Amino acid sequence: MYRSYFGLHRHPFDREVPTEQLFAAPVLDELHARLNYLVETRGIGLVTGEPGSGKSTALRRLRDGLHPDKVRTLYVHDTAVNAADLCRQIAMELGLEPHWSRAMSFRAIQAEVVRLSSERHLTVLLIIDEAHRLRPDVLDLFPMLANFDLDSVGRLAILFAGQAGMRQKLRMAHLEALAQRVTVRYNLAGFDRDTTKAYIEHRLRIAGCDRPVFAEPAVEAVFNASQGLMRRIDALAHHALAAAASGKTRIVDIDHVARAAEEVRP
Repeated sequence: MYRSYFGLHRHPFDREVPTEQLFAAPVLDELHARLNYLVETRGIGLVTGEPGSGKSTALRRLRDGLHPDKVRTLYVHDTAVNAADLCRQIAMELGLEPHWSRAMSFRAIQAEVVRLSSERHLTVLLIIDEAHRLRPDVLDLFPMLANFDLDSVGRLAILFAGQAGMRQKLRMAHLEALAQRVTVRYNLAGFDRDTTKAYIEHRLRIAGCDRPVFAEPAVEAVFNASQGLMRRIDALAHHALAAAASGKTRIVDIDHVARAAEEVRP
C-alpha cells in the first residue's frame, strides 16, 4: 500500500531480490570469499548464525555465482531424518534412483561423485541447510562420505549451514573426526549500526527510491530493535514504511518504527 506513495516500483524489503542486487556488506563479502575457497579446495565448511542473520542469502549468492560447468551443487534442507533418508535425499539430488538400503545409497552417491569428478571434471558441492537439526548418528556419515581413495583425493565439498547448536554438536567426542575436517568456520552476527543504515538505503535504492526516507533516529531504532539481523530489519522497515504512508508523511521517524515493532512482536 506504500509503493505508490513513496514512488517505488517494487516492495523494497521482500525476499525476491535478484542475486546481482543482493547487499554486499563487508562481512558477507568476507564469507563469500571463504566459501569460494571451500569449493576450490573441496573441503568441509560450517556457517552458523541466528535465524534471519543472512545464511540463506549467503548460500544463494554462492550457488548462483558458481559456474555450472565447473560445480554441481546439491541442496538438502530436510535434515530431521535418519541416515537412510538423508542418503536418499542426496541420491535424488544427484539424479540417482534412491535405494531402500542406506549402504547401497551411500555407495551409489560416492560412485556418482567420482564419475562427475573424473569424467566431467566437476566439483560436487553438497549444501546441508538447517544442519543444527542433524542427529549425531547422521553426522557420523560425513567423514566417510568425503573419504575418497583412502582420504588422499578431495572430490566433494560439504557446507553445513545452521544455528549455533551445530557448533555445540561438533564438540561431541564421537564427532571429532568430522570436526577436524572442518576447514572453514564462520559465524554470521548482526550488522552494526552503519551497515544497518547502508542496508536500508540499498534496499530502497534498488526499489526505485533515490532520496533519504528513514530519519537518523528511525535508523537507530530499527538497529536496536532488530539487533542488526537482516530478516528483522526487513520486517521493521516494511511496517514502518506502511505506518509513514498511513500518516501521510514522506519521512519515516522513530514513532513509525515503534508502531512497526508492535506489528512484528511475536
